[in-house]
Amino acid sequence: MEKILPTIPASTLRQDQAGIFEMLTESPVLLTHHGQAAGVLVHPELWNSLVDLLRDYEDTVIAQERLDEARDDPSVLIDLEEARSHLVAQGLLND
Repeated sequence: MEKILPTIPASTLRQDQAGIFEMLTESPVLLTHHGQAAGVLVHPELWNSLVDLLRDYEDTVIAQERLDEARDDPSVLIDLEEARSHLVAQGLLND
């Protein structure tokens, strides 16, 4: 079930900034303009958590793609020492 966001007219931003910022500690807020959805305000901590979650998801998708590739063609696999040497050569890992 999706959560229903508190909804306020964008014009309320001018009148009640403190109240709206307080609302953001509980939930994102849907802003409307002329009765239509115009944007969503999100607390910075929630935004950062969502960005981190998206990055983790993207990393998971890449890892799954690599796993599928290795299952299809085991010749793409390299041993740990070869991987380490490759990372050191690229400056991604200290010797």
